[in-house]
Amino acid sequence: MKHFFLLVLSVIVFISCKNTPENNIKEIASSYNKKGAFNGALLVAKNGKILYDTVLGYSNFKTKEPLNSNTAFYIASLAKPFTALAIMQLKEQKKLSYDNPISLYIPNIPEFTQKVTIRQLLNHTAGIPDYEKEMPNVKNLMNEQVMQWLATKNSLNFSPGEKFEYSNTGYIILAAIIEKISGKSYAGFCKEAIFKPLNLNRTIVYDTTKPTITNRAIGYNKNKEPDDYSILTTGDGSIFSTTKDLFIWEQALYGQKLLSRKEMENAYKTATLNDGSISNYGFGWNIKEENGQKIVSHTGGLNGYRACIWRNLHEKTVVIVLTNQGDAFPLQEFMEAIEKEL
Repeated sequence: MKHFFLLVLSVIVFISCKNTPENNIKEIASSYNKKGAFNGALLVAKNGKILYDTVLGYSNFKTKEPLNSNTAFYIASLAKPFTALAIMQLKEQKKLSYDNPISLYIPNIPEFTQKVTIRQLLNHTAGIPDYEKEMPNVKNLMNEQVMQWLATKNSLNFSPGEKFEYSNTGYIILAAIIEKISGKSYAGFCKEAIFKPLNLNRTIVYDTTKPTITNRAIGYNKNKEPDDYSILTTGDGSIFSTTKDLFIWEQALYGQKLLSRKEMENAYKTATLNDGSISNYGFGWNIKEENGQKIVSHTGGLNGYRACIWRNLHEKTVVIVLTNQGDAFPLQEFMEAIEKEL
């Protein structure tokens, strides 16, 4: 009888260990990788403790070079929270005001945009046309070309504050404001104000200087054909990073290493539109309330890259996922499966 109870106890312990969130997340990542749907990096953490951290697949399908923990991925629109953070740092230094018109900082901005405020650029309520809809595949596209394109337009898409409409152009304008106020390039400001203080040694802005990025994941489509990053705009994208660096940065957003807690709270406030309704986007973050808890997130995607950061601010839980075979990756489905384990 004693042996029987010991056997039952062993089975219970085995089952309970097997069904931990860490093991379940590992199974999810592994299953998506085995069926060719996930080639990339995944990090999950809670209260500053990493629960799961892995890389699965190749940085180069042709040479079969495997991904490793230091492989840098293009993070696409995950750069927008970085741009918003830079603007918030300048605001805390009293070098700008969120509700000032952008013409105060960029006098030669097209006349029809001059009354748009920095706040409206940050939360995508400015009505600024999105260049990606008309110039989706222009190789080596630069911020200057986007601004020249904007100057050919005659009006905003709607009155500022009327509604939410995502605009990459708006974040390129924010990059121009950062450069104008700081006297540095966008890349230079980010390096000095964000990357260096946190020792983000594998995070870099890829701009017109075309810096060399060692150990970089090449972008591919679902057929494993090259679909690499090829534009040079900054503010809306342009950053390469790793899950480890992004985790260090994410943890810093809770403290005062980069910005005071009080100022950081502005990033997670929803925008109030002209008619009094609410838009669920703050300063570089999508915002959602679930069971009294605030969830903030952002996704990114361009060419063969997909990226996502999901954060439960109440539980201090974070999921960071990066992939260089974007077309093969069902991001929403994958994230829902991971979130269920948290």
